[in-house]
Formats: sequence, structure tokens, C-alpha cells
Amino acid sequence: MGHKKQVFRSLAMVTQLGISVMTPIFLCIVAGYYVDTYFGMKTMIFFLLLGVLAGGRCGYQMVKMTVLAGEREEKREKEELQKQREAFPKYKTISKPKEPSRIKQGNKQADRMEAGDDN
Repeated sequence: MGHKKQVFRSLAMVTQLGISVMTPIFLCIVAGYYVDTYFGMKTMIFFLLLGVLAGGRCGYQMVKMTVLAGEREEKREKEELQKQREAFPKYKTISKPKEPSRIKQGNKQADRMEAGDDN
């Protein structure tokens, strides 16, 4: 079950990563274009650089949070598995003694009856 969660989490991260990185770049390009057209300043390169830095930071934060969430999930699953193992151990430390066979007891009684003992 954990494998499927990890696959879907990675797929969602890739999709969100693309959107999160490209959005600040496009917004800064648009802002740089409007500043260039309205005020006549040549700041398009500055805004482009600012957008790339903001997109990189956003992408880094997203990957970091996704990796940490995956590690927390794995840790929680390991703890649950350890609790299950402690609750239901494979080999119990105390075992009860072997019970005598009923078949052998039945044969002894039949042998006694044949021999003529009435115990």
C-alpha cells in the first residue's frame, strides 16, 4: 500500500513542481513587461532573474516538504509494524508442554483389555 502512495505522491509533486516554478517566472515576466511599457525602464532582465530565483526557491521548498512527508510516512509505518510484531510475536517465549498422545493412550487401554487387566 505504501508503494502506491509514494508513486501518487511523486506524480503530484512533479505536477505541482512545474506549476510552482513556472508561475513566478511568468508573473515576473509580465510585471517586467508592464514596467518596461508604462515607465520606459529596461528592467525585464531584473524581473526575469527575480522570477527564476523565486521559482527555484518555491520548487526547493516543495521538494523538501514532500521528501519530509514521505520520511514521516515511512517512519509511522515502521512504528505500526513494530507494534504489530510486539503484539503478535512469531515465537512465544513461554511454551506449554507437549500433551500426551490420545492415540497411544487408546492403544494401551486396548492392550490391557486383551491381556485381561481390569484397571
